[in-house]
Amino acid sequence: MPLFRKLGFEGSTGIIILAFLAIFPLFAPVFRVELMGKFVVFIILAIALDLVWGYAGLLSLGHAVFFGVGGYILAISYLIQDGPPQFMTRFGFTDIPLVLQPLINIPTAFTLGLVVPAILAAIIGYFIFKSKVSGVYFAIISIALATVMTMLVINLQAYTGGENGLMGLPRFPIFGEPLSLNAYYYLVLVITVLVYLFARWLMHSYFGKVIRATRENEDRTSFLSYNPASFKIVVYVISGFLAGLSGMLYIPINGIISPYEIGVGLSTLVVIWLAIGGRGTLMGAVVGVLIINWAGTFLSESFPEFWQLFLGLILVLVVMFLPDGIFGSIQNKLRKRAVLRGGDGTDINAVSYKQEQVLVNEDLKKDANV
Repeated sequence: MPLFRKLGFEGSTGIIILAFLAIFPLFAPVFRVELMGKFVVFIILAIALDLVWGYAGLLSLGHAVFFGVGGYILAISYLIQDGPPQFMTRFGFTDIPLVLQPLINIPTAFTLGLVVPAILAAIIGYFIFKSKVSGVYFAIISIALATVMTMLVINLQAYTGGENGLMGLPRFPIFGEPLSLNAYYYLVLVITVLVYLFARWLMHSYFGKVIRATRENEDRTSFLSYNPASFKIVVYVISGFLAGLSGMLYIPINGIISPYEIGVGLSTLVVIWLAIGGRGTLMGAVVGVLIINWAGTFLSESFPEFWQLFLGLILVLVVMFLPDGIFGSIQNKLRKRAVLRGGDGTDINAVSYKQEQVLVNEDLKKDANV
């Protein structure tokens, strides 16, 4: 169709997925709508990691820390509206602890749920990237961070509910009344679309070109008078901000948060979503989240004893035969076919990493010479 040809593979895939997500609550049962709502929230988290891993080349195995921090801030805010909750009174609290009193105001809590993960990312990023830590060492540090944060949440039972987590959370109260499931679902969907458009704009901007050039050849980027550490810190802060946003949006639709949502387990899942969908494509994050989560749901319902084995087999096959992920591999194949047919081959979204390195570095050289 002419419209899909004009939009390209990424645009066409996005329109089809968005249309499906928009009509999903009209025919799906309530339980499925709740599941899809959670998966849509996870798309924001996957996009946040894609900015760091897919575009900046920094594998973070502890990115759920920012997700969990945002989620816990909003969850605690909900639970202290009517005084100390039960998990606090068990430890002798008769009033809200001073450190948590700013969270009594929900708009303030929502703001802190965005700002605190971003500040945490800025502090971590500053010390890591200014020290020129990268590669496997960065991944190890991120795992350690997630482990420490999980232990902190479990041990601070009087403030976080400990290993049991926080339960009975309302669905995003507006003027005192929680939103309906469908209303909240569409709110989350709109926010996710805006996050995707922002991330796409960012990675196609001059900033995004430098980030991708740094991923491919940090020494050459430095030679062109750029400071790779500063760019890494900024993209890490933006990623932490988006992860915190996804954590807060997750709370009302899930109704519970536990230490799992701040630890290595969820962090590893996000990496798997990107690996299956295709990192460094943004749309691959969307595809990976939906495919893996729905596959896991249906397999667990049909094969409760062996579903993890089947899901693991799918993951292995995709990694072996589609190394760029499902979306990324299809996109690259279409790209090569377009080149063979005489296409101009300049769509930066459709190129492989090696092709992209050449194009990005050529652009930066031109800008450096101006």
